[in-house]
Amino acid sequence: MRNIITMHPGEVASFGYLSPSDSPAFSVTSHLSSLFGPYLAQQLQTTPLVHCLSSSAAWDEAGGHQPSVAEERRKRRMISNRESARRSRMRKQKHFSELWTQVLHLRSANRQFLDELNRVMRARDRIMQENDQLRHEDTDLRKKLERLPALFGCAPHGAEKL
Repeated sequence: MRNIITMHPGEVASFGYLSPSDSPAFSVTSHLSSLFGPYLAQQLQTTPLVHCLSSSAAWDEAGGHQPSVAEERRKRRMISNRESARRSRMRKQKHFSELWTQVLHLRSANRQFLDELNRVMRARDRIMQENDQLRHEDTDLRKKLERLPALFGCAPHGAEKL
């Protein structure tokens, strides 16, 4: 029964290699000794090759030389640029968060101002209605006052003042 491994993009399950037990027809020792000689074949078979990119003392596998000063500067500049870009993204995110907080605050203040404006407009409408009602009552009372002398048969008192 085979185990099925579900992999997601960007994942590495394992590194496979051929060992003498995997392929009986392929002898690693004999193949390496024909290429490098018996002593180097033994050394290559027992010691893993490690390639270190970040060390200044790293040896290039293909050329067998240390990275040049220009390569080291390029690597340092690349690392510096990455860090600078990360800081820039962090500043941008912080600025965005501050702006979003400000938007929320201004929306809340705007809502409060609109509520207050609506309250004041309703109060103004009530006052205007009350003023209209009072003007109407004033007009009615003046008319009644003008009719009063005719009902009692006397001259209006202070008629010239009205």
